[in-house]
Amino acid sequence: MTQPSSLPSQAAVVIIGGGMAGLSCAASLARHGIGDVVLLEARTLAHARASSFGETRMFREMYSDPVLCRLAQEANRLWREEETHAGEQLRETHGLLFYGESWDEETIEGSIPGARRVMDDQGIPYEALRAEEIKARFPLNPKPDFTGLFEPTAGAVRSDKVIAHWTRTARNAGQKLIEHTPVAGIDPDGAGVTLENGHHISAGQVVVTSGIWSQLLLAPLGLAPKLEVWPMLWAHYTVDPALADRYPQWFCFQQERGDDGGLYYGFPVLSHTADGRPRIKAGIDWAPQELRVAEPNAMATEPPPRLVELLDTFLFKNVEGVQERVETVMSPYSMTSDVNFVLDRLSPNLSLFTGGSGQAFKFAPLIGDSLARLASGNQPAVDLSCWSHQRTAVRL
Repeated sequence: MTQPSSLPSQAAVVIIGGGMAGLSCAASLARHGIGDVVLLEARTLAHARASSFGETRMFREMYSDPVLCRLAQEANRLWREEETHAGEQLRETHGLLFYGESWDEETIEGSIPGARRVMDDQGIPYEALRAEEIKARFPLNPKPDFTGLFEPTAGAVRSDKVIAHWTRTARNAGQKLIEHTPVAGIDPDGAGVTLENGHHISAGQVVVTSGIWSQLLLAPLGLAPKLEVWPMLWAHYTVDPALADRYPQWFCFQQERGDDGGLYYGFPVLSHTADGRPRIKAGIDWAPQELRVAEPNAMATEPPPRLVELLDTFLFKNVEGVQERVETVMSPYSMTSDVNFVLDRLSPNLSLFTGGSGQAFKFAPLIGDSLARLASGNQPAVDLSCWSHQRTAVRL
């Protein structure tokens, strides 16, 4: 923990949480010329027990929700600006395959029929694929009744590069990014924070971006939105080098059967093991009811054997060339009941982002820009009423 003698006593903006949302807000404030910013992180920036850890995230415009589709388009516009600021490529555009069963019921990732309707309506390019076309094009084994949609302009955000870019941007602007410094509480009027070591920092604005731990800070103020914490499993698998350049980025939709939630995803080969073997990232996009908790620190951190078995079984059965699971990780998702984010001003001095639901990184530049505008006394540049903290889904 940082010693009180080395900590500032005031700042224009205090950001609580050093993951995707906090760092993107800090970088956006830096580009608006605001350097008097203190970001406080209880552990380390984008640490392994939080939601922003890892090397890749998906970006796409293929949504069943027309509002999210439009917001994704705005986020992609901002991603292009972000890459200009960074002077490097932060995303890999290789397309995204939605495939699987088509039924008119929305999952937390949408549905194939819903996404097709929205993309038709908004003029987003895609290819419709039959099972035999999917199998011929990719090393996947779809069932005969599976259908697919391929969005060629989608791909992967190199989240590790992005975190490094935002960190440089903030520090180059003179902002203080302070690790190993937990916050004990927020002032009732939102005009400052008290750290666990007793030190107080006065602030013109406080921005809470501490993910699943936001609840613990906001509950004493009566401002905590209703969330669940879902521990989500993902892993890296080595694959056949002969197939390494053929793996797509994909999301497989299947209806729930028993304890198999049916929703799986995977990435192309974007990295290698230490000894040079190509690997893919794949994961499960649901959490069993018994693992969902309201208390952030009660979340399971060890991968449950049954979930690992389900992921292994899916990968080895449905993806060709998979060889060995070499890393297994549990990441916390903060989930609202409508699977939408919370990004809003809670009081004149206090703003919040939470409820990221594993989908937030693709919206990161929009999230950071919107939080920076709120911390500057302005409104977001686009209508974010769907992320309001006053909506029924997060109040009841």
